[in-house]
Amino acid sequence: MNIRMLLLGCLLALPTQAQESRHELWTWIDANGVTHFADRPVPGARRVEITTTTPPPRAESPAPGGAARSAQPAAAVAYRSLEIWQPENDESFFGGDARVNVRVRSDPELATGHTLLLYLDGRLVEGATNSESYTLAEPARGAHSLVAVITDERGNERIRSKPRVFHVRQPTINQPNAVGPIPRPPPVPMPRVPPVNAPRGG
Repeated sequence: MNIRMLLLGCLLALPTQAQESRHELWTWIDANGVTHFADRPVPGARRVEITTTTPPPRAESPAPGGAARSAQPAAAVAYRSLEIWQPENDESFFGGDARVNVRVRSDPELATGHTLLLYLDGRLVEGATNSESYTLAEPARGAHSLVAVITDERGNERIRSKPRVFHVRQPTINQPNAVGPIPRPPPVPMPRVPPVNAPRGG
């Protein structure tokens, strides 16, 4: 039997490691001239030291089509747009108990670590942070302006929406048939009064 081939077979059978390692192999020839190998010493065997090197594992290639795309770092996100699409610009709401639904959207979507803020008339709306949908309950009468802003982890402004204006008005109390010019009252006839000291007939 070829000793080199046996050595090669034993090397392939040894467990691989992620780095260079040394292994001890024991070999001997029996009375019939047959060469034997073992991983532990036996009487009459001689030690053979073998050094093996295992190549680093290959990086797995992503599965075609179905592989999930890694998320971009928040610092690399560049917003193309940010808008308030509800309410409509110059939309009017009536009554002191009006409720205004606000909807915000950005392109791309809000990145991890960034913050979406909503301002009403220049003041931060508490409770609307990072919310693309929010309801303003009973805003005061008059004209109001909404602005959305996205900031990064350090609080720096990344993008700002255009202002969106809406109005809260007092509902009319006039009846529909009462709308129009006020009618003039009909003239009142004056009573005839005889003149004072009128001459008497006779």
